[in-house]
Formats: sequence, structure tokens, C-alpha cells
Amino acid sequence: MKILIIYYTQSGNTQAIAKSIARGAASTGAEVKMMRLKNVTYDMLGEYDLIGFGSPTWKADTPNMHAFIDKMPKQNGTHCFAFNTHGTLPHLYFPIVIPNLKNHGLVPIGYKDWYGDVNMPGMPKPYYTGGHPDEQDFREAEEFGREMAENSPRIHAGETDLIYPDPEMNDKVFEQAMICSNMLLCPTNPQGAFIRDPEKCKYPKCHVCMDNCMMQYIDLSKDPQVFGNRGDRCDDCHECSYCFMLCPFGAIYTEDPKQFERDKGIRHLNFEVMLDRDEAEGKFRRLVPVEEVGFDTPYVYWHPQRPYMKPPKEDDEFT
Repeated sequence: MKILIIYYTQSGNTQAIAKSIARGAASTGAEVKMMRLKNVTYDMLGEYDLIGFGSPTWKADTPNMHAFIDKMPKQNGTHCFAFNTHGTLPHLYFPIVIPNLKNHGLVPIGYKDWYGDVNMPGMPKPYYTGGHPDEQDFREAEEFGREMAENSPRIHAGETDLIYPDPEMNDKVFEQAMICSNMLLCPTNPQGAFIRDPEKCKYPKCHVCMDNCMMQYIDLSKDPQVFGNRGDRCDDCHECSYCFMLCPFGAIYTEDPKQFERDKGIRHLNFEVMLDRDEAEGKFRRLVPVEEVGFDTPYVYWHPQRPYMKPPKEDDEFT
């Protein structure tokens, strides 16, 4: 049995979970390959018996993963599974992703999510979900990988009751859909436009922003150079700040210098209510007590040196 695990990661949370899933699947004797989304072509998909799709949660899947699935040629009933890492808004992901996979001719046989730390410029640090994923999460991911690898042949043999039921459309899903819809009503990035200063930029010596832009909005090799969805700035409404976080020279900045100052001291009460509820239901293990959440230390103040973040290494080894 050949299994392909396709994933996108920014901070490394999803990559770490993908590796654990791959280890679990490989323990069954399956031939397992992990690949970053940007390295996958549609021609590869037909070579595998089971395909995993994993990303962080950005309302639902990330824009690049959503686009990959949306443009995918019709598949011929190949089994697949989905997984994600997330902060405080986990419930909308699968009700969107699972139907999309089905609509493209795949058969989703399972799905699972894990909490993860959140690293965004204005979000508190430590964050509510800090400490995740941890060793317990990795053990659960390994078990999930084994389950998917073992269940797929049994489902092919007729045990269709092993297929996970469709994601439930419950009050939590609608609640988070309303929150996310409100976010997306903003036509531009809620964090303000990100601008590049050519004088501070060290291209071609440094091209970390261009290499890691999920939407491929950056091409500094062109004349004139292209930066962001506007060509000279990025105000994409997806609330991405990855280039800003990765730039080691401060060449990328927000047009509103007080943007993150205003995030100081802000409590995210909607998120707190949701996490309290999920914790009471046994679906969330709190590792950071709420009194230790960094309301007064948004990420860029907690981690003042640039780069604010480094991209995870290109490492798809899981043994």
C-alpha cells in the first residue's frame, strides 16, 4: 500500500503532526511519503492508494491548500484523509474540507485535528493554546496514521462502516462560521498592508519572503520587482503576515506603525468562552492557564528581535 501525505506548514506544528501520522502509517508496513504542498503535482496523485491532506486552520484550510483541492482534476475514488492544527477555532475546518474532497472524486475515510500554538504579530504570547502539539498529541497522531493505513484496505474489502461520518453541522460550526464571515468581510488584511522597503531588502542574498509566500505574490527577480497582491504591497484579506514575520532585516513593515500597539491588553473573550466549553467537554487540554496568557505581550513585543520566526526546515523524514 502506498500513502502520500501532503501538508502545508508555517510554524512547524502541522509538519510535526504530519510526521507522527506518517510514522504511524509506516508502522503497518505501508510505503509512506510526505511532501510539502508546493512540491506536489496532480500527476503524482494517481500513484497512491491513500492520500492525506493537512494544513493549519485559517478559518478553514489555508488559501493555498484550498486552491490545490479546488483545482484538482476529478479523482477516481481514491481514499483520503484530512488533518489540521489550529488555535481556538477548530470547528469549521472539516465541514468545508471534507465536502470539497468528495466533490473532487476522493473518498474521505477519516479526519482529525490537534491544537497548536499560534504565532501571529498581534496575538498574545504565550497564547491560549501554547504548548501544543505535545507528546500526547504526537502519540494520538501516530495512532491516527495507523488507523488510516489499516482501515483503507478493510474499507475496500467492504467494511464501509469504518468510514468516519460526515462532519456534524452543529451550533459550534455555525458560531465559528459567523465569526469567520465577519473577519472576511474586511476587504483587506485586518493587520494593515505590509510594505517592502527596497533599501533594507538584501535580495538576491536573501529571498526568504519570496520562497515562502503561500500565494506566490512575491517575485523580486522581475523588473519591476513584485511584492504582494498589489504588486507594491500586500493587503490580502487572508490575514497572513508570514513575509513580515520571516524577514530578518526589517525590510517588510506594516503601514500602520501603531497596529500592534493597539493589540496590547486585549482579551479575546469569544475565544475564551469557546475554549472553556471545549475544555469542559474534554476536547481541549489546557497547558497555559488563562492568567498566564500574554495579553500585554503581543507576539512582536514578546519576540522583539528579527526575524520574528524562521520557516521550518525542508524535512520530510519521519523515521
